[in-house]
Parts: sequence; structure tokens; C-alpha cells
Amino acid sequence: MKHCIIVGGVAGGATAAAQLRRINPGIRITIYEKGRDISFGNCGLPYNIGGEVSDRDKLIAATPESMAERDITVKTHHEVLRVDSGAKKVTVKDSSGDREFEDEYDYLILSPGGAPKTLPALLNVPQAFVLHNLGDLDDIKAHIDGHGVDKVVLIGAGYIGLELIENFVRRGMDVTFIHRSEEVYRPLEDDMGDFFIEEMERQGVDVRLNAEIVEVTGNAATLDNGEEIDAPLIVAGIGILPRTEFLKGSGIKLNDSGFICTGDTGRTSVDCVYALGDAIETFYQHTGGKTTVALAWGAHRMAYVIANQISGNEDVVFEGLLGTNIMRFFDYDIATLGLEQHEVLEYDHFIVDHRQRNKAGYMDSSVPIHVRIYVSKTDGKILRAAVVGTEGVDKRIDILAAHIRLGGTAADLANIEVAYSPPYSSPKSVLNMIGYKTIEKLKQFDE
Repeated sequence: MKHCIIVGGVAGGATAAAQLRRINPGIRITIYEKGRDISFGNCGLPYNIGGEVSDRDKLIAATPESMAERDITVKTHHEVLRVDSGAKKVTVKDSSGDREFEDEYDYLILSPGGAPKTLPALLNVPQAFVLHNLGDLDDIKAHIDGHGVDKVVLIGAGYIGLELIENFVRRGMDVTFIHRSEEVYRPLEDDMGDFFIEEMERQGVDVRLNAEIVEVTGNAATLDNGEEIDAPLIVAGIGILPRTEFLKGSGIKLNDSGFICTGDTGRTSVDCVYALGDAIETFYQHTGGKTTVALAWGAHRMAYVIANQISGNEDVVFEGLLGTNIMRFFDYDIATLGLEQHEVLEYDHFIVDHRQRNKAGYMDSSVPIHVRIYVSKTDGKILRAAVVGTEGVDKRIDILAAHIRLGGTAADLANIEVAYSPPYSSPKSVLNMIGYKTIEKLKQFDE
């Protein structure tokens, strides 16, 4: 019987195991997971803190016991230390028993994920945490409850940092936000995100920009300007690094940043070794350029591809991704897709920008929505899009993603037929208007 070893669980590894078992009932599957939990909704972690996910256990997607019912062996607290791709072996450390052993595979799926970054000043600080898994969530809540904490210092302005600001406010805590620059939420254009600071201050958040913590003594944190602030709880959300150190010497190719190089089959540079999730380098669907995207959709889709590839269906391939994403920040929704802002500069392009109401303007409930796209002068393709508003953002970004995926150009947006009724849209939606504006700009280039 063929044996497939999977390194890591959560959205990548656990989904790959489930898909592989569904397609291939005759293969033996073993998951080695470094941590305590095999599969959970990590995107929902902040919302348990804020109370929108009232039951923490609802975040658990699978357990070793539920996997065993599907004839999938799960070993938690088991860390893969080395991969010998020539001998098709992995070296595993059982942290609970403090022993090492080897295991052989016919196929290997790598889903090691990312390791959260932290600051040197926060090392060995008992009240400093990250929020990366269920264990982190449990530790943060236990610290709050055990010490009667009603104040928190948040560091970082990515997904996790901003979502935690919102949810700690909803929890009723005093929040201080510290960020080392004035640029809040880098995925979004600065001039489209000028509401972030205003909204934080409206919600009572103490905002400290161009600042960093350099020392923590007791419950006091010292900033780089010498100021001391009260910090009985500190949570850092400053990004992740790929967990791929264990692959050194394996023969598996990594890019310069340590991400595992993969192609449209999910296979790495080594036969019978596949990879997915936050630790891989993949590619954009619409340009073919390389990218790394720590989002769940790509992991779930690649899990399906890899399961089919291992099971002999080589027709199923990964067509790339757009990095379509959305987040909520209090009343605002912020969505982007496509290339990052600095990547767009590599293409000869123009920008189309439009603001209007999300529905018929005479409706009292209508609110502004702002759409910006970056268009290739070469072929009219949409390279990047950003949408901001307080209602209807998800619909617009999803339409754009589907439109691009099916080969639609920016000018083709004029032909998008929306479901119109005053409570939902305008006869000419914001995306139609983007299309018309694109057509006019193209005429200027032809002159």
C-alpha cells in the first residue's frame, strides 16, 4: 500500500488529507503536526475574542479522532525535522515522548505554514503574545481572565492586527495601537485608506504611529521616543515567515525568501514531493508572475489539485490565483485583488478610478463606494483592483475576480449586467462606470 506523509495540518495539510482519502481510498495517510491542533478556522480566531464567534470550539474543523474515522492517522506534537528526498524518508521528533524516529513515504505533501514574527523587545515577555493558532487564542484569553486585564497594546497593521483592534474594542477593552510607520494596511493604497486612523480614533483607540516598543519592564512598555505606556497585554501581528528551515539539505528548491517553489501541479523540484499553503511560492492566474499569498482559497484549491495528481489524474492542475481578499474594519470593508502595488509598476498601465453610491442615489440607505483598477495598456487586462466602502464591497470584488478569471478586460466591464433594483444597485453600477471610463481612456491612447 502506498504511503503519503503530510507535514502540517490546518487549511493545507488537513484538506489535502481529506481530499486524498475521498479520491483514493486505498492509500495510507499520515499527518505529522508540530502543534496541538490539527485543523481549525484560524481566520476566525480574532472574532472569538470579540464575541462574534461565541463558542471557541466552533472553530475546530477536525480532530485526530474525526480524522481516524476516515482512516487518516494524525500525530500531533510531532515535528518533522528533516527530509531525505533521495531515500524518501522523514525524521520526526515526538515532542510528547521526546524521541526521534524515521518514517518512509511514497508521496510527501508539505504544509508547514508560517511562523509569526515578533519583536526582540517582546522575547520572554510574559504578557506578549501572537495570535496564530488555537493555543495562542487560549493563552490570550487565559491571561485576560487570570490577570483582570482591561487594556491591550496592538502592534502591526496587517490583517491580524487590524482585526484584533476591532475585536478588542468590541470586547470592551482599552486599545493602544502602535505602528512603526504612518502607512496603515500596506495592501491598500494610502489615499484609499485615509479612514483607518480616523475610525480608530472614533472608536477610542490610542494611536501611536512612527513608534516601536524597545523595552518592556513589568506592565510598562518603553517606546523608542522614551515614552512609557501601560501594557498589561501586548499582541503582535506583524506578519509571518515560511517554516521551511527543516528542508535545508533536502534537495527541495526554495526561493530567496525561503518559500517552497511549486508549479501548476503543486509538485516541488523533487519527484513525489508536493507543497501547499502559506509556505509556498505560486503564481498569478492573470499574469503568470510568481507570488506568495497566505490566504485560504489557494490552499484549499491546491489540496484538491495535489490529491488528484497523486491519485493519477494529471488533468487537474492549478490555474493560479488572484489573491482576492477582503477584510472588515468596524463599518468599513476593504478588498483588493491582483498584483501588489509595487508589482504593477513593472507593467505599462493606466489607472481608472470611480466613486459613486452603492445603490440608487436617491435611496436614503445608499453609501459611497470607491473602486480603482489598474489596466494593462498592452491588452486591457485588469492587473489590480481595490474596492472600499461600507456596503456592497464583497459583491464588487467577487464580480471582478470572476470577470478576470474568465478573461474579461477592463473595457468589458461596461457590459456586465447587474441585477438592478434601487435597494441593490444603480442601472449603471460602479463597475459599469469603470468600464465606460476605461473605454474613454483607451480612445485617448489611440489618438
